[in-house]
Amino acid sequence: MKRTTLTKSALQTVLTAAGAILLSLLGLSAIAQYDNKYITKAAPAQGQVYMIPEKGYCSLVNGWELYPDVLLTPDELFAEAPAHYTTWAGEYPNLALFHEDKNPYGVSTWRLRLRGNGNVLLYLQEPLCAARVYVNGICLGQTGDVSPAHYAPLIRDSAYAFTLDGEAELVIQTANHSHYYGGIWYAPVIGTADSVSRLIAARMFLYGLLLFSSLTLALFCIALWEHREDGSKTATFYFGMLSLSFALRICYPFLRLPGVPFVRVLYAVEDAAAVSGIYFSMQIALLLFLPKSKNSVIARRLRKGLRALTLGACAAVVLVPLFVLPAIPGLVMWYGPLVSWYKAIMALLLITLSVYGGLMGLPDIKVILAAAAANGVCLIYSVLSIGYFEPFVGAYPEEYGSFCMVIAFAFLMVRRSREMTAENKRLNLHLQEEVEEKTEHLRRLLMERGQLIAELGHDMKSPLTSLSNMAQIIRLNDILLDEDTHKRMLHIEEQCSILSDRLKSIQEIAARTSAPAKMEPLLLNTFLSDFYHNCRPIIELYGPNVFADITPRPCYIMANREQLFRALENLLYNAADFTPPEGRITLSLTADADSAYIAVSDTGCGIPEKDLPNIFRRSYTTRSDKGGQGLGLAITRTIVLEHAGQIEAVSREGEGTTFTICIPKASSRTLS
Repeated sequence: MKRTTLTKSALQTVLTAAGAILLSLLGLSAIAQYDNKYITKAAPAQGQVYMIPEKGYCSLVNGWELYPDVLLTPDELFAEAPAHYTTWAGEYPNLALFHEDKNPYGVSTWRLRLRGNGNVLLYLQEPLCAARVYVNGICLGQTGDVSPAHYAPLIRDSAYAFTLDGEAELVIQTANHSHYYGGIWYAPVIGTADSVSRLIAARMFLYGLLLFSSLTLALFCIALWEHREDGSKTATFYFGMLSLSFALRICYPFLRLPGVPFVRVLYAVEDAAAVSGIYFSMQIALLLFLPKSKNSVIARRLRKGLRALTLGACAAVVLVPLFVLPAIPGLVMWYGPLVSWYKAIMALLLITLSVYGGLMGLPDIKVILAAAAANGVCLIYSVLSIGYFEPFVGAYPEEYGSFCMVIAFAFLMVRRSREMTAENKRLNLHLQEEVEEKTEHLRRLLMERGQLIAELGHDMKSPLTSLSNMAQIIRLNDILLDEDTHKRMLHIEEQCSILSDRLKSIQEIAARTSAPAKMEPLLLNTFLSDFYHNCRPIIELYGPNVFADITPRPCYIMANREQLFRALENLLYNAADFTPPEGRITLSLTADADSAYIAVSDTGCGIPEKDLPNIFRRSYTTRSDKGGQGLGLAITRTIVLEHAGQIEAVSREGEGTTFTICIPKASSRTLS
């Protein structure tokens, strides 16, 4: 069975890789056929003159006369031109082949004869590294400064409009002392103003799509990783950095619009971004296809070796252009090809890792394997097609391959996010069911405990009452009691009374915790009015006068009538205990848009300031001489909290106390 599974995984891996390679080759072939400057180029005429189409555009690839190491004006070329080389754009990456010491730097002059009629637009893409353009002896403009005494590089895409009336001579002077490529490395484009403008707009649109999509993915993934508690570098982090490096690599067309004078830094950053993308891709592949749980010596060494190699390459592409090449210019002719072949080799290693993951039957491998294969094909094709392929509108093969990696890992992240969401949903549902089950179990335990306490209290109350009555009968009938025995009987009665009060409190607590209170809509105005009329006659027997101040505005809350009645009763009788007969107690109701406020105020002795923070604590009392157990206010606070409310007390010793209950008003949806 294991062998069958392995054979199936191997077959799927081979088919996936083969399909990705085939589709990549077909796509690159189509691009090379329909978006290639080396295909759509100016047609030659007699005498090394090249025809400019009346409609559309073409590229100026063939027929260039190259004059190395000299800056010639059109007049000098017309008077007596020195020896030249007939070449095509892209044949010579720099001037190293014309120098014995292989120094790539220097100046050069390029000339091409054109024929056509009408207004045309010349699109000069990224001349390296400074250029001056002449048409029929007239200087149309320049980027940077080509003169040796005042050399100033400026990397900028530029467009020049002029009129063709028969034959014309195009002369471009270039100077390069900054980059490993130089001169007319990218073939210029010429055509009608409308067609070339549309070409430029389409190219910018495509690169904008690639840039902002990858940048969005990068910011999203980095934000996700930033909120991790452990801060470890996961596949999400590396994918975000991969997308960010690709965005940095692909933004160069937008930098070319205003022009960039820092040539060495610019191209070092571009190369570093490209090589960093390889590093991050490799890190993701190592995490997915060769995780740390694989503790074999070969796996550990492979991980360390690949990380060291890719990090070393990242450092090299920054340090070499900035510091090594200016000191040793002869290395330039090797640097560019080495970087290109390094990318191709790493692409093959990435494909190998993906194939290994496929053979191991790892999940989500097919998409990554297909992208890695496509990326490898694009990188190798990019190396082999130097001087034979250059797009008008689209991106370069290497850029398409990198974007395939970004899209593949984006697909992987989306798929894993969906799986995690589904798993979280399942776990939440299971957790909710478990919480409901535990809650129901706890509710039953509370009810059983409350019933048990109530039954115990009831069972203890009868013998306690009998004992108290017996002691009272013996004392009142004075049955042969001496003075000491009479006092002891009186003490027994007092202790029985205390025990009876405590049993009553225990029964109240048991009733409070046996089951959650059932809430229902309650018109607070009517409820408080009934409460006031019910309690007023009893309270006024003590002496204090009771008043009510209830707002006529309807005020609905969600409440349990019995529990709220008990809470207010505790407050009212507390006020009566501490208010002299000539005093007054006021029950009031006010409301705002969100809450109802019930206040019980008295003009009694007040509460000492040191006792105010503790009055709602269970078993805390300030009237031990009256047998209080400190449960009334604690129970009242518990009832208020169950109603999602709050209670607070304000008091001034000798002036009285006010207890205020704040309860949220019921919403119209709840009432309906």
